[in-house]
Amino acid sequence: MSSTFQNAPPLRLSRRAMAIQESAIRKLDASVNKVSGVFFHRMNIGQPDVPTPRAVMDALAAEDSQVLAYGPASGLLECRDAAAAFHSRTSPGLTREHTVVTQGGSEALLFAMVGLCDPGDEILVPEPYYTNYNGFATFAGAKVVPVPTRLDEGFAIPSDDVLDSLVTERTRIFLFANPGNPTGAVYGAEQLRRVAAWARRKGLWLVADEVYRAIWFSAPPLSALNLAGHEDHVIVVDSTSKTFSACGLRIGFLVSRNLELMERLERLGQARLGPQPRGQRAAIAALQLPESYYAEVRHIYKSRVDAMMDALAEIPGLAFHRPEGAFYTMARLPVSDTERFARWLVDEFRDTTTGRAESVVVAPGPGFYADPSKGRDEIRLAAVREESQLRRAVAVLGAGLRQFRG
Repeated sequence: MSSTFQNAPPLRLSRRAMAIQESAIRKLDASVNKVSGVFFHRMNIGQPDVPTPRAVMDALAAEDSQVLAYGPASGLLECRDAAAAFHSRTSPGLTREHTVVTQGGSEALLFAMVGLCDPGDEILVPEPYYTNYNGFATFAGAKVVPVPTRLDEGFAIPSDDVLDSLVTERTRIFLFANPGNPTGAVYGAEQLRRVAAWARRKGLWLVADEVYRAIWFSAPPLSALNLAGHEDHVIVVDSTSKTFSACGLRIGFLVSRNLELMERLERLGQARLGPQPRGQRAAIAALQLPESYYAEVRHIYKSRVDAMMDALAEIPGLAFHRPEGAFYTMARLPVSDTERFARWLVDEFRDTTTGRAESVVVAPGPGFYADPSKGRDEIRLAAVREESQLRRAVAVLGAGLRQFRG
């Protein structure tokens, strides 16, 4: 090396880069990809195998533009109109000015955090929570503050007194998913109204991640956009990924009736330019599907969730919450370290009872908590395959659990 640079100061990464949490959902993928000759039942990632609607695929195929041009910062007007019409089915009165098209629901969450938080501000989130909330908050220079919930209480949001104890002068947002990821819990209308009233009293924004709101099994969740009297401090995040089995489309939406916020989000969009117009035209086709489509989707996922839950119920010592929506559950296992158990399933365990080597990939519980010492006996499971595959996956999980404990 040239002597010119021998005394140069060392390069360093930013504190934000060093603080970003590893994804509990994808952390084992690299190890899985190195293994050959083993069939892995992937229950760790919410990537459904339900076919994407034909109308969406046809819209993608019909694109015949000769130039892949920029799109508007907040999205094509016709896509914003379609998103407003879609959400107006349950929350009347929305127009294009209340919507922003984003690069998936992930960017909508990031936009909300950047638009509402200064560096050092805090975001209250019921825990366990979607692991990437931590990453988005880190990008925004904010901090997730967990709101503790319990599996044996159905992950209900705690009392106002408990919420009061978590608020500081830096608290800006109460963020929640409904239905929940990773819990599958659905917050009822009365619970939402209570939390909205509490947030209003505290001067907090209410950010609702409603990516799974069309997937429910007993009663439809109330959209936060439909909370009367709370219009100006409510933001909803949505996505085409799960409802339409179009995770790779990367089209999401941020919806709010607060027009000052929406004008500022237009400026955020200008900084990163616009979402891909071709994807937006496919999203329009998705958003215009008839109500019968959603009934079919709910039937598919209820059958899958029921199959997974019934199979889990046969494993001794395992506890779980039966989802009311989405397609996830958090399960409590009779082990003390699910990080080690999940790694062992990938690296060492092989079930050969069917004549081929099989194992299962799960998402360890600690990654869904702010403090990784929590959730050490929990895993998240996703019911994203058809019923017979899910039953077999749980059987392999049970066999692995017996061997691991033995």
